[in-house]
Formats: sequence, C-alpha cells, structure tokens
Amino acid sequence: MRRLTKTLGTLAAAATLVLGLGGSAHASSGELVINGHTIHEPSGCILHSGPAAVSNHTDNPVFITSGRWCTGLVVGIIHPGDTRFAPFTSNILVP
Repeated sequence: MRRLTKTLGTLAAAATLVLGLGGSAHASSGELVINGHTIHEPSGCILHSGPAAVSNHTDNPVFITSGRWCTGLVVGIIHPGDTRFAPFTSNILVP
C-alpha cells in the first residue's frame, strides 16, 4: 500500500508538470544548493552529473527527474526547506 501511495504521488506530480499547473514561469525566490554550489533565483532545468546533495531554500518544491534535460520520470520531490540526496546522474526541475 505504501508503494502504491508513493507511485500515485509521483504520477500526480508528473501530471501536474505536464499539464502546466506546477507554478508560474518566473524564477523561484531563494536559493538551491547542489553539492555546496549555490544557485540564486533558480529556474528551469538544472543539469548536474553524478550523485548530489540538493538543498531547497526556495519558496517552491523542485523535482528530481530521471531523463536528460529534465525529461523522463519525476523520481523525487524536494520541498522548501528540505535536503535530499539524488543518488545518480539526474536533473533538477525548478518550475
């Protein structure tokens, strides 16, 4: 049941992104920190290689995607104030 809930949550987040209901087109207010590198006012698709620790200090959730250039599945959500480990080469989508 827990796995089903997680899967449905991931699908809902992906559907929100595809339908354009994930937020406005402007940059998120705040900072995103990826492996100690700070990105001010992040927006769009942020590419990185290898495993990464990602801290979200913005006002919006950000999404870890499995595909190149923020395509593919949403494999994680990092809510404002949270830090999450992206265990493989992935991309960070800031709506």
